[in-house]
Amino acid sequence: MFTETRPSYNPYEISRESHEILESLSSVVLSPASGDFFQTRVLRLAHVFHLSTVWIAEWKKENSQFQTHALVHLGELSAPKSYNGKIAPCSEVIESKSFFHTISLEDRYPGFESVLSVKGSHYLGYPLKSRSGEIIGVIAILNRKQIPHIDRVIRILELLSVRTAQELERRKSDTYISHAIESVYALSHSLKEIHRLTTSHFESIEDLFSGYLKTGLQLFHFPLGIISQTNQDKYKILKVEGDTKGIKKGDSFRIVDTFFSKANQTKKTVFYEDIFSSEENLQKTPFFKVYGLVKSIEVPILIDGKVEGSIGFFSEEVGGIPIENHFIEVIEVMSRSIAYEIEKREAAEELKKIKLHQDGDYYLTSLLVKPLGGTTIESSNVKIEFLTKQKKEFSFQGKQGEIGGDLSVAHTILLRGKKHTVFINADAMGKSLQGAAGALVLGAVFRSIIERTKNREQYQIKYPEQWLREVFDELNKTFESFDYTMLVSLILGLVEDESGLLYFVNAEHPHIILYRDGIASFIKTKYSYLKIGATLPQERFAINIFQLQKGDVLFGGSDGKDDILVHGACSGEHFLNTDEKLFLEHVRRREGNLSGIVRSIQQTGELTDDLSLFRLEYNPESETQEKTASTQDGLEQITKFKQEIRKGNLIAAQTLLESAYELNDRNLEVLQSLVKFRITNKEYEQAVKYGEEYLSLKADCNHILLSLSFAYQKLGKINKAIEYSERLILREPQHLKNTTHLAVLYGKKGDFEKAKEFLNFAIESTNDKEQLEKLEKYLSRIEHVHAKQKSKYRLE
Repeated sequence: MFTETRPSYNPYEISRESHEILESLSSVVLSPASGDFFQTRVLRLAHVFHLSTVWIAEWKKENSQFQTHALVHLGELSAPKSYNGKIAPCSEVIESKSFFHTISLEDRYPGFESVLSVKGSHYLGYPLKSRSGEIIGVIAILNRKQIPHIDRVIRILELLSVRTAQELERRKSDTYISHAIESVYALSHSLKEIHRLTTSHFESIEDLFSGYLKTGLQLFHFPLGIISQTNQDKYKILKVEGDTKGIKKGDSFRIVDTFFSKANQTKKTVFYEDIFSSEENLQKTPFFKVYGLVKSIEVPILIDGKVEGSIGFFSEEVGGIPIENHFIEVIEVMSRSIAYEIEKREAAEELKKIKLHQDGDYYLTSLLVKPLGGTTIESSNVKIEFLTKQKKEFSFQGKQGEIGGDLSVAHTILLRGKKHTVFINADAMGKSLQGAAGALVLGAVFRSIIERTKNREQYQIKYPEQWLREVFDELNKTFESFDYTMLVSLILGLVEDESGLLYFVNAEHPHIILYRDGIASFIKTKYSYLKIGATLPQERFAINIFQLQKGDVLFGGSDGKDDILVHGACSGEHFLNTDEKLFLEHVRRREGNLSGIVRSIQQTGELTDDLSLFRLEYNPESETQEKTASTQDGLEQITKFKQEIRKGNLIAAQTLLESAYELNDRNLEVLQSLVKFRITNKEYEQAVKYGEEYLSLKADCNHILLSLSFAYQKLGKINKAIEYSERLILREPQHLKNTTHLAVLYGKKGDFEKAKEFLNFAIESTNDKEQLEKLEKYLSRIEHVHAKQKSKYRLE
């Protein structure tokens, strides 16, 4: 009967005798052996344990075979042998993945001794495992009698198995490497040639085809190389190299009459060592019948997943160097490189056409934008300079130009009989053409507004505040129609040439800078808005005002002046400037010189965006401001006037005021006192006279605007009163007294909707309970009158 013995032991309890055996084998286990690794170990095992036969065999799973690497029998080494694992006890080791020991070998594996030409009845096998745990071989013992010290032998095999398995893995790798090294060398050489091709410059696509084919002929030892183009069912020769066999460029075949039919359908490489062995009847094609080609390899050239042609190599002889995998891989790389080069050249050609067309668009757009910018002012008091450097530069038909979204414009217009300098500095969002399109739209609309203002009296009679509001609204509505795809940041400004009063609106644009007495500082922007083209905020529209003095210079520009890529002096790294105050330093350092400021910016770092700057200088030729500012004349009368007012001597006070006015009719304090005094005395005509004179000298006084509105109301001139009150609300929308006054005016006019609008605004703006109560009562009265009026109209 077959018996199997698996002795049990504790590997941690090693006897002294076993310890001695381990010491005798330590040189084998721990240090490199002299001679062959496997032979040394089987000899040592056989000698130490007095064993008949010991061998180390590799397990070849693919064919269920064992291949010995070292076998010793009765002290003699035998030649390597191969044996079937199915009839060998070693299969038990493979299946159990553990050692296998039997004392009845003949019963289970009869005839095994004839396989190895050795005799024995006692078998012990121990698995050799790879680092991944897979069994790759065995250490086996075959003995004629019972294996002595079986426990110790198993322990020794356990120790030897790890190092032996490592050596077996190494030898397997060496064998694989030795078989692959020639292919790797050939592939390496081929890839170097491919690299040379891909890095070479070919003047034409035909030169490129020739270079690839000649290289392929050298690498693969084929006599003929062809690059073809396929179109529907046609196969056209684009380039042929080598022994052409009469095939020439331009020859055309049906795809089914070539060797490429199958590759064209599958989009995969097809090769034939001998067309007679194929099942596709290729011997019927002209490639065989006419040119005698019997061996080929052909790879599709794919562009965007579509077969556009092929690269192939052909021979009229069978045999020679076989078509190996690395050859196929290299030719496929050549195919992809050719496809890439074709795509690149086609893309470059298409890009060239697109760029030419784009540069033409740039040129045309720049021609359209150019006349819309610049300055056409006619003023002796105001001087304005612009400097624009667009980021995108182009060349079209030998003409150099630049294009971008920045636009600067200045014109002179008449409003209420006075010269005003209007200017815009704008930055349309988007790069290149998109930004230029925004600048074009802005410039065209603004030019239309300017021409309309210059030629129509109905626009010239508007006050500056009203004109600015209407311009801003019109620009915003124009860009709103583009549904947020075109936005513009800007400064829209208006300077009264005589007085130097600046009105301006800021739509998400960098602040205006004042350069006065060698100091550069930001002008406070009290009211600002989103970009043109975005929905306006819900609060009331308001305009900023600022009084310029003689010699003042204003600077402003797009955010390109701030977005500078600065080179760090210490770190050496580049960073984008985020400090808007840096521009103040440029202005101060260059003492307000515009070209010097630009040089200072460029010295600081690299421009990353369009750059546009404006410089506006106010330098009146007349002495208007000096005379207005001088309050010495009539100062004594003003002092006495105030004393008489406190005493209640109104007649004496009036006489003093009139005397002061005669001494200096441009004294602002005198004029302001006269307005107040006349309103107090209910002399509204006189109040209006002095108030208008005051505004002609100093238009930024909001108190005078309200006084004039009140005086006109008392004179029954409601529309005139509304004009002045509206001007004030455009300057100070939160002026509660004026808002309430304006509501009253619209109520008197009969425009109850407007009256209610301003009353509701006033109610929302106050926390004063007494004031709130008055406003709500007046609102109730207005609503009552309005309802009554509506009822009357319905009855009629």
